[in-house]
Parts: sequence; structure tokens; C-alpha cells
Amino acid sequence: VSNDGRINGGLNLSRAIGDHSYKQNKELGDKEQMITALPDVKTLTVNPETDQFMVLACDGIWNFMSSQDVCDFILPRIAEG
Repeated sequence: VSNDGRINGGLNLSRAIGDHSYKQNKELGDKEQMITALPDVKTLTVNPETDQFMVLACDGIWNFMSSQDVCDFILPRIAEG
């Protein structure tokens, strides 16, 4: 893992399917490979009185959009129904 959290300078998230070249070390178990399908999990409490929505996305979206950009994209679509 590089300083920016990427695997071999490329991938930056766990993968369940594909990317076999990162999972071929025969001396390691499934969970010990460079990448795994075992996700990082974070629990958040949503308050329906104050929270309009929650965004579930891979980290790649934040390379291109700010939190405000995402809200500006989502809010009109919620309003449209």
C-alpha cells in the first residue's frame, strides 16, 4: 500500500470480483491477499428530522466532486421525485 492508500499505486478500494493479479499469492489466505472483498464498515445514525439523504459511494467520487457538488446533484432529483 502506497502513502496515498492505493494498492501498487493503482487500486484504492477492496474488490470482490476481478483484479485477479492482486489475489494470486498462494502463500496467503483469501483475507491476506493485497485486496479482499472484506469491506471496511462504518455505522452512522440517520435522523429523519434533519437528514434528507445519505450518500453511499466509493472513494472515487470524491476525486471529482466535493460534498457540495454531490448535494447539488442529488437535491434537485429528490425534489423531482
